[in-house]
Amino acid sequence: MKLTVPWWFWFGRVPEISPETLKTWLESGKPLQLVDARTEAEYCSGTIGTAWHAPVTQLPGSLEKLPVESETPVVALCLTGHRSRPVVRLLRRKRIEAYSLRGGVRQWRRMGYPLQEPGECR
Repeated sequence: MKLTVPWWFWFGRVPEISPETLKTWLESGKPLQLVDARTEAEYCSGTIGTAWHAPVTQLPGSLEKLPVESETPVVALCLTGHRSRPVVRLLRRKRIEAYSLRGGVRQWRRMGYPLQEPGECR
C-alpha cells in the first residue's frame, strides 16, 4: 500500500536537487523557474536568482498567481528544504516537473553561493 502525503504536509519525500546542481543549471543557462516559499522578510533578505515569491502560508493561492510555464522545470526554495515541499507537490499534481532545493537557502549560503535582493523588495 502506497501512502500518499497531502500536498500541504511539510514532511515526506519529494524530488530534490542539491545546491551544486542548481548552481550548475543556473550557470549553464538551463531554462528554470524558481519559486521561493519563505516569508516576505526572508525572501526580501535575499533569494536565488530571479525567484518568484509564493509564501507557503498562502498556498495554493500564492502559487496560482505566478506565471508558471508547464514545460519549464521549477525549483522550489525555502530556508531549510521543508516549506518548499508543498510547492513541489502542488506543481507535480499539475504535471509540472518540480524539485525542492535540498537544505534550502541556508545550505545554498553555506556553500558560498550568492543571493540577490528581489526587485519588488527595493
